[in-house]
Amino acid sequence: MTVIWTTEAVVVRVVRYGERDAILTLLTETGLVTAMARGAARPTGRLSAAAQLCVQGTYVLYQGRGMGDVRQAEVTRQRRALHEDVVKAAYAAYLCDLAARAVPERPDAPPAAYRQFVAVLDGLEADHVPVDVLARAFELKVCAWLGVGPDWRVCIRCGVPLAETREAPRYDPFEGGLICADCASATGSAAVRGWPLPRKISAVLHLLAQADIAKLHRVDLSGAMRDALSRILAHQLQEFAGVGGRARQVLDEIVASLPHPPAEDGRDLDT
Repeated sequence: MTVIWTTEAVVVRVVRYGERDAILTLLTETGLVTAMARGAARPTGRLSAAAQLCVQGTYVLYQGRGMGDVRQAEVTRQRRALHEDVVKAAYAAYLCDLAARAVPERPDAPPAAYRQFVAVLDGLEADHVPVDVLARAFELKVCAWLGVGPDWRVCIRCGVPLAETREAPRYDPFEGGLICADCASATGSAAVRGWPLPRKISAVLHLLAQADIAKLHRVDLSGAMRDALSRILAHQLQEFAGVGGRARQVLDEIVASLPHPPAEDGRDLDT
């Protein structure tokens, strides 16, 4: 059966195919679609502008047997700023790779996946929220969509609300969640006791997991808090969801190599 359909989409992966063509992975409102963009690999190609990472637009797709074709495309957001800044480009590439690996093919995507991904790209352009905090917010969404996002407000072992405990929680890398100080001290092994964390990590994880990324305007987090979030979510995605590993490593290496990696000390938490 042959179908021609139109969809709003963001390009999350571009693979060159031969000298002229490119295979695009598009994130649509209902999930991922892979389609051939003929001539898009040439700078003067009719579809070249619509075949760039992070580009958002309206795509007309022809779907017969096998892979579909992009017949027409109207770009609505070029997002040049994400290609002109080294840090933004690195984060955008990582987030595109994460979306391409974590979001299901259409029509099975979570209802909020497209909207939240557009919001995180918009946030990278706007500079209102630190780029690493935006990435952590999207990673938390991915954890929830893939079923590896625990209730960050409670101890994963005993269920006690962490807001009611006096001491800082720890992260259990084997069970993939936060544990209270009592559960941590009840075990003899340092590994089982988990990773030490800032006191307010539970509240920050819950807030970012539940927040609409489009509505995050100001987030003040300490350097220690941001480092803890980064470490927890890198492990959570790689070990429990099987995504993000190599792409996240490349991102971290790029950011670490910069003369002044983005880091701001602040309060935990002001939004």
